[in-house]
Amino acid sequence: MHPDTMRLIDRWVGIPLCFLASFWPLRKLKLIFNLQYQKSTPSPETIVFICVAEIGALVVAYPAIQEARRKYPNSRICFITAPTGLEALKLMGFDEEDIFLLEIITLKSLIKDLLKIRRYFRKRKVSAIILEPFTRFSNLLSIWIEASKRVGFFRFKNEGVYLGNILTHRLVYNSHLHASQLYFSLTKALVEKESNEPLLKERIPSQIPNRLRINVPDKDKQKLIERLKEKCPDNSLKKIVLLNANASDIVPLRKWPLENFIELGKILLKNPEITVVLTGSIVERKACSGLATGINPKRTINFAGETSFKELITLYSISDLLITNDSGPVHFASTTSIPILALFGPETPKIFGPMSPKARVISMELSCSPCISVFNQKLSTCKDNQCMKKISIEMVTNEIKKITKKLN
Repeated sequence: MHPDTMRLIDRWVGIPLCFLASFWPLRKLKLIFNLQYQKSTPSPETIVFICVAEIGALVVAYPAIQEARRKYPNSRICFITAPTGLEALKLMGFDEEDIFLLEIITLKSLIKDLLKIRRYFRKRKVSAIILEPFTRFSNLLSIWIEASKRVGFFRFKNEGVYLGNILTHRLVYNSHLHASQLYFSLTKALVEKESNEPLLKERIPSQIPNRLRINVPDKDKQKLIERLKEKCPDNSLKKIVLLNANASDIVPLRKWPLENFIELGKILLKNPEITVVLTGSIVERKACSGLATGINPKRTINFAGETSFKELITLYSISDLLITNDSGPVHFASTTSIPILALFGPETPKIFGPMSPKARVISMELSCSPCISVFNQKLSTCKDNQCMKKISIEMVTNEIKKITKKLN
């Protein structure tokens, strides 16, 4: 399902459904549980994290998930997400039986999975943590699975982003905090009693030290190196630079011009030791093929759509640098030690910037940027993303020089 279609459904179907869900006949059940919570705050039987649209957010939420595991060792921790998040969650320590997938490609598959999830959770005592701020679909899911505690971000006196009266634990969305801190605050709020009072009245420290780290076995690294050599047998692969040129369709404005990536690739290949590898999903393979041709097909490997999530992490672990738009790879690569250069434009790196200490960010910080946020469904009327176009190739190469100098 196209992201714009999802946005339209979330708005025009989500608003009336949120209104109706506010009067859901679970009030009696809710009252029973609330009486128990007023006396004490026992460990929930099952904690369900909900994040369907942005898979990069799963990795960013790792500290929050670990906090739930630490604080509630006897509780079962589950996750509802899209199929693309399966491998990431498995690497984060989730058993497959604790991962519930929603196939959103067609309405038929979505309804089928929704019914399956409801049948499973409706007889259990569930607390839901909604990671996607102001996404009505995710909030409605918490009602759908009959969660007695529903923790998420609420608008309070802000205009728009109507969610009805779904949430039992309402947190302020603080746009001055990194997303990892915001997610962490959701987990912390589980111990709070139900209230209309804005939460969380606690300081949340930086979660960068607690970020997800994935150690890749040497045998997996060697196997991937051999695959790359098969693609480019004449290259030594002494230094591998990854280019992630195509941000997803969720926010096309995040894309740096393809011609800039081509020119950058040519500059990188002036170093005879460098091999450029292009990454992306299967739907980006055709675009990456054009990039490889424009850069130098003999020294550029189009690897888009040729790796599983686990293999992508392995690729990061054997490479020397990743240059990417603001997209999922910013967060995936932060689980390894690869240096990252991330290009930000319509969205602020203060909220969703890379968590790796080896990451650098280029952002022009124009007065019109950021123009997308959780408050507008990450949708802008802008048709001319000067915030990305004004990031010059020279700016990028200067940052690369600083990174390589630090590595040498």
